[in-house]
Amino acid sequence: MKEGIIGPGGSELQEFFSGDTNWLLLLSLVLGSAALAFLGDILGFRYGKQRISLFGLRPKYTSRLITAIMGGVIAVVVLAVLSVLSQDVRTALFSMNYIQQQLFDLRFQLNESQAVAEQALDDLSVQHETLQATIASLDVARLDLETLRNDRFLLEQEKAELEASVQGMREESDQLKRALRTMKNEAIAVSANTLLAQRAFEPGSTRAEVISGLEDLKQTARLNVFRRVSDQALSRLRDIPLESDAEAEAALVDSITGMESRCYVRALSQENVAFGETIPLRLEMGTSFLIYPDGTPVYRKTYDPQEPGFQPEEVLHIFLRELKMQSIRDGILPDPATNNVGTLEGEAFFSAVEELQSIHTPVIIDALASGDIYTEGPVVIQLTFEE
Repeated sequence: MKEGIIGPGGSELQEFFSGDTNWLLLLSLVLGSAALAFLGDILGFRYGKQRISLFGLRPKYTSRLITAIMGGVIAVVVLAVLSVLSQDVRTALFSMNYIQQQLFDLRFQLNESQAVAEQALDDLSVQHETLQATIASLDVARLDLETLRNDRFLLEQEKAELEASVQGMREESDQLKRALRTMKNEAIAVSANTLLAQRAFEPGSTRAEVISGLEDLKQTARLNVFRRVSDQALSRLRDIPLESDAEAEAALVDSITGMESRCYVRALSQENVAFGETIPLRLEMGTSFLIYPDGTPVYRKTYDPQEPGFQPEEVLHIFLRELKMQSIRDGILPDPATNNVGTLEGEAFFSAVEELQSIHTPVIIDALASGDIYTEGPVVIQLTFEE
């Protein structure tokens, strides 16, 4: 109800009447001013009635002067009381220049703040434009990324198709290589650098014995070629012609004849030779030394069958490989084509495997020379087991 009665602006009136207004001070000033005015009026009336003159003035003017002086006194008293009781009034009366300077400074700061605010608004506008441009660039980049993803998917599909095609081509290439290798194997009678035969010559051999021995060497080489080819290829062969350099063979005969030490001659094929072609021989000579006398150990090694993973057949394979390497280090000449120094018959190998399987304690495997073994080989051995 009160708000309705007061109407618009009622809140300001309530704030005015109920605020921090010093009503006691205002009432005191009003009453004091009224009292001074009343006193001045009484004085003026008395001076006028008594016809008192001040400063040579007529009584009427003297009464008016007293009234004016009392008005000034009222103003001075009001200002003095307000100055004593209010800091704001003292500041307004005695520090006006200071207040004006502060107002000027505040206006200057306000202007600066407005300039800074305007600059900030300009910067914000520029940043907003930059943001819009960045958003547009981001949209374009997203579009490009999506395009790249699609391109990548297509490239991966093409890659998968190409890999499948390459794999198919590799398989075809492998098949062609195997077919070509098979054709070459069937067409080639002897590969290059294959040891076809070898023969030893004792010290003091005569020229006739040397010539005869070389002919036997050639004949042995021819028979070994027959043994190497398959039955199907053998049915197409009537003869295997061999030839060697006549001058080199004559010089070889001269070198061997009357030689004081034992020597050997090896017959090797110089190149790959197809069926029906002449096989060119290369004759190599060297001094033959006794490497392993009959019955001496060529190689030996200790094994424990109780060790985890012990497999007799695998152990014998490893033993024979190590025996070959040891023989080569001792001076045995290997086959140039296969790098073998000898062979162990299959029956002898599996008999050794069975015997090794029956042993359950640490065992020494000995490979003993079966006959005298010279530089040219082959290494012929007999396996023995010593628990």
